[in-house]
Amino acid sequence: MIILPAERLGDAEAHFAQAGYALTTVTTPAAGGLRETQAQLAHALRLPDPAATNLDAMADSLRDLRDLWGGQEVALLWQEAGQLAENDGRAWWILSEILDDAEALAVVALGSTRSSEQS
Repeated sequence: MIILPAERLGDAEAHFAQAGYALTTVTTPAAGGLRETQAQLAHALRLPDPAATNLDAMADSLRDLRDLWGGQEVALLWQEAGQLAENDGRAWWILSEILDDAEALAVVALGSTRSSEQS
């Protein structure tokens, strides 16, 4: 997993697009915890429905990620990942570990912009 400040989203998009990755983005829900964020991640990665609510199903589905994306490797640009880490460190750790184990997946976790917008 690559961790970047939110301002580097454009750089990450350009890098992975040039490298031939399929790009997908997800944003941590504003009040989201583990299950809400898991559902958003599963949807963004085109995983089967059980992966949205079951962590084991998510881990299993990620083994087929390349097939789900037509043979391409995938770059997940996770916006507001920092917000989840701040609000629910356990959820961040669990989801990060599952995503890190996926072979055909590069994850870019982008920091929070919400706290800077609220200031």
